[in-house]
Amino acid sequence: MAYSFENELIRCMPNLQRYACKLTRDANAAEDLLQDCLARALSRQHRFEPGTNMQAWLTTMLKNLHFNNLQRDRHVTKVELWDGAMSVDAAQMSRLVFRDVDRAFSTLTPSQRKVVKLVAIEGRPYQEAAETLNVSIGTIRSRLCRARERLNNLMAA
Repeated sequence: MAYSFENELIRCMPNLQRYACKLTRDANAAEDLLQDCLARALSRQHRFEPGTNMQAWLTTMLKNLHFNNLQRDRHVTKVELWDGAMSVDAAQMSRLVFRDVDRAFSTLTPSQRKVVKLVAIEGRPYQEAAETLNVSIGTIRSRLCRARERLNNLMAA
């Protein structure tokens, strides 16, 4: 019978599974580790020399993958979420929103800030805002439109 890389790989799987469980001490993590190992072995099968010890080759690959994962996990902060994870005090949330709006508002030009303050915040009619700022209603509308666009873009980012 001819040599088959895949058949040899399948023959080694039970030992690899046990070794992965021993390394990770978690069945799900062991399954993921074994899958990564098998995928790596298949993608690198051209590097394996037939007639050598495939079990040792795969075991070394599995061990190295596990240690690489441990090293990577040291540099990654894992956060577990639960049902109440996003519960934030309403006052705290409103302070955060206010801070974001204030920052966005401060990026407007002074003329846009004046128009937004008069029309959107104080609720004055366009005509009154135009008279107060000594500009046309069209200018009030265009400044307000540009200011709203800018605020919407900043708040959406």
